[in-house]
Amino acid sequence: MYSYIIKNGMVVDGSGKEPFKADVAINNGKIAAVEPYISPELGEKVVDAAGKYVTPGFIDIHRHADSACFKPWFGEPELRQGLTTVINGNCGHSIAPCPVSVRPIMEEYLEPIVGKVPDRVRIDTFAHYMDSLKAENLAINCEMLVGHGMSSAAVRGYGDGQPSDEEILSIRKNLEEGLKAGARGVSIGLGYTPECYYSKETLIKTLEPLKGTGLPLCTHVRGEGDSVLKAISEVIDIAKTLKIQLEVSHLKCIGKRNWGAGMDKALGLIENAREEGLDVACDFYPYTAGSTQMTILLPGRFLSHGIDGLIDSLHDEKIREEITHELMTPSDKFENTVELVGWENIRMSTLNTPENKQYQGMKVTDIAKLRGQDPYNCVYDMLIEENGTIAMLDTYACEEDVIKVMKHPLSSIISDAIYPEGILHPRVYGTYPRILEKYVREEKVLTISEAVHKMTGKPAAVHNLNTKGLIKTGMDGDVIVFDLDRIHTGATFETPEVMGEGIDYSFVSGIPRIFEGRYLGKSVPRTQK
Repeated sequence: MYSYIIKNGMVVDGSGKEPFKADVAINNGKIAAVEPYISPELGEKVVDAAGKYVTPGFIDIHRHADSACFKPWFGEPELRQGLTTVINGNCGHSIAPCPVSVRPIMEEYLEPIVGKVPDRVRIDTFAHYMDSLKAENLAINCEMLVGHGMSSAAVRGYGDGQPSDEEILSIRKNLEEGLKAGARGVSIGLGYTPECYYSKETLIKTLEPLKGTGLPLCTHVRGEGDSVLKAISEVIDIAKTLKIQLEVSHLKCIGKRNWGAGMDKALGLIENAREEGLDVACDFYPYTAGSTQMTILLPGRFLSHGIDGLIDSLHDEKIREEITHELMTPSDKFENTVELVGWENIRMSTLNTPENKQYQGMKVTDIAKLRGQDPYNCVYDMLIEENGTIAMLDTYACEEDVIKVMKHPLSSIISDAIYPEGILHPRVYGTYPRILEKYVREEKVLTISEAVHKMTGKPAAVHNLNTKGLIKTGMDGDVIVFDLDRIHTGATFETPEVMGEGIDYSFVSGIPRIFEGRYLGKSVPRTQK
């Protein structure tokens, strides 16, 4: 007997092959059979999937739910869009390993990305964090990368300069311990402190523990605007030197002057490296706007003494003038997002003080007008008032570039979802239904087989999730059933926290989490902390 038989559906198996009609049986947490016909008498429960697609559960290999996965509302927003597996700890920003001495400055720095870390969660070592994660009994599969940035900050804080030989050994030890504790790879965030200060030679030394593991290096490259080609070349050189697998995270070209030809060249670099034998791929999210902490807009040296040092600097009028001059000028020294996209394309999405809550979700230019300031001093003052913990949404890409990456055979689909305490990006709730609704059903940019492959088999292969990502006998029982005509996302920039629609069934390790369209867990609003 099988626990469940899913009958009469069109199977999209995650490999990229065309859909085919088959029945799928699930038993003991695994896919037990995929056959043209399985007798319903062999199933304890039978699901009729006539007119629907049966696919592997979607896999998001780039999320920032390190803290969110411990919140009571976590799980339903992910399951409602078809996700059964997520990988956190991206962009160098895993919240472990984080010694007690570093925790206050880590939380100040990363709160706009990962939200508040519950006090009960041990993050002093990566192993302790993984123990907390396993004890949580989550509704979906949560995997982790060990962050090179956090592994560095645990040793030397967020200061500038190169680590000493002794510090390099300690950073390596943190990465080794993370990999031993179950990390699916290492992430780096070269646009963030402290990694933005490290030379290529230093990174090659600190990333030595990845050699021979078969696990990927997932890279938020040093620049995604004017310097994107140089930045991609840098991480390709690192991966070639270490002979390791490389994933270029959330590939994009920021700023109108870099659109089009810039993306062609960026994809060309990745293609050439692969032709030369490097195991390299990329991923993207289907939006032209991103979200991160607002402090990243400033030249990195002003963050070398942490948030407190930044706040002190912003009280100095001469330093303000210096920063303003730099932000108004194209730069090859840091990612000058302000000059590339303009204040009118940047919104403040998380503001915590009662006085500033009224501005949450508004463009910087509009806030500045209401406050009677120029945008630069408005931002400096508000960073002081909010103690640096402002999250932002910034529109910087073009739809043509998004589609170009989307159609490329080396790309996987991700959300890059961050979980600040304020307004979310719609990608947190809407990435995967958006792909199916907009780019498969309506615009036909991708076929259903191509889209499912980029959300299942392809990302599973990147992270060596060898029992996931395919509808195949012996694979994990992570299976979803949906009617493509009913898939819908209501998540927008104005109303981002709207659940995806159209997932009729979701099984995670053979356990039903959505059944006949009903979420089987307890629905909890995100406002419940």
